[in-house]
Amino acid sequence: MPQYGGGGDKCPRCQKTVYPAEKLLACSGSWHKACFKCKTCNSILTLASYKDFSQEVFCKSCYQDKLHPHERNRKQLETKFNRQPGGGASAATTAEAAPEASGDQE
Repeated sequence: MPQYGGGGDKCPRCQKTVYPAEKLLACSGSWHKACFKCKTCNSILTLASYKDFSQEVFCKSCYQDKLHPHERNRKQLETKFNRQPGGGASAATTAEAAPEASGDQE
């Protein structure tokens, strides 16, 4: 007697059987195309656009936030700082030079 349902690979996200017509091989598993979404933001992923961590899939942005949140914050600060009038180095140089200048005048 033939068995139906449950005999094939299971999707890591929903734990249901993945049939060949809907199979996507990634991150050491067979995924449903509909389940192949970022764990954090639910954006639809492709084989070219995903990153994996701890048997889960993420978009590149959420992956970066998850593994290197300090890097993202640093880049945002650098971008904001460099957009200010006068550039980035002059503001830092002025702030560092001010205490020395006041010390020379005493």
